[in-house]
Amino acid sequence: MANDDLEHTDARAIPGGERRRDSAGHLSAAGTASRILMDTTRLTALFSKMRRWRGANAPRPRAVLTAAALLALLFSTAFESTAQTRRMSREFVVRNNVRLRLMNRSGTITVESWKRNEVKIIAVIESPSARVEPQENENGIVVDVEGANRGRADVGDVNFTIFVPANSMVDVETKRGNITVRGIEGALLRAYVTSEGDIELTGIRASTVVAENTVGNILFDAELRMGGMYQLTSMKGDISIRVTANNGFRLMALANSVNLGPFERAGVFEYLGGRRKVVGKVGDGGAILSTSNQRGTINFIRR
Repeated sequence: MANDDLEHTDARAIPGGERRRDSAGHLSAAGTASRILMDTTRLTALFSKMRRWRGANAPRPRAVLTAAALLALLFSTAFESTAQTRRMSREFVVRNNVRLRLMNRSGTITVESWKRNEVKIIAVIESPSARVEPQENENGIVVDVEGANRGRADVGDVNFTIFVPANSMVDVETKRGNITVRGIEGALLRAYVTSEGDIELTGIRASTVVAENTVGNILFDAELRMGGMYQLTSMKGDISIRVTANNGFRLMALANSVNLGPFERAGVFEYLGGRRKVVGKVGDGGAILSTSNQRGTINFIRR
């Protein structure tokens, strides 16, 4: 069961002068109108001074025409930029352990847990031609921006904010942009950036986690579960691991530099290649943690 809410920013529906920002943090058309009015006041004062400087008999029509042209240009530019942004909101009533699958092309993805049996998807869409079509099927909720816009070159950024039950399975990816996931406790969490973007996973209690990017940092803040499997991979960036491991974990880490921090004395480790590769375990090794970073560092922090 889903509810739709698609809002178009329309400059013609602006109440004059009120300064507001939209959900993406951009200045709204109303805020732009307020700014333009201020600019108009400044222009009026400037042309008044110009007339005094040039004398009482100086010709005025050209200055007045220029002010009008500038004002028209400001309004035209402001309305054109805001009219192209759309905000979509959709809600689904879901079962326990629902799976969210999101395939974005470009833009940020933020997923947060909440206590409702609902999935709420909010998307800020930059291009008027981009298609964003959340679907519900037997496998869960699917948002395939890449597939829905295949063959289109003018999709632009689509920035997502999504709320899901804490026990959801979350599988999100984008070609370019940051991914943030908070408070997920389901069976699976996967965050994948094809090219460039940071990944930040905090308050995680999922039993299987895969985080991978090409260029960008990865922050993994989690409680490792008995029997859990955790894989963190980057080509260029820093990987920071902040974990609670009451049941211990087995580790294989490969990077330019591996800093075990507070876990160095808590486990048994073997260093290979001048600390570029570390294998070992903490406690009974109940979870498996594998992490690699070809051109960056791996740093462990106690949670």
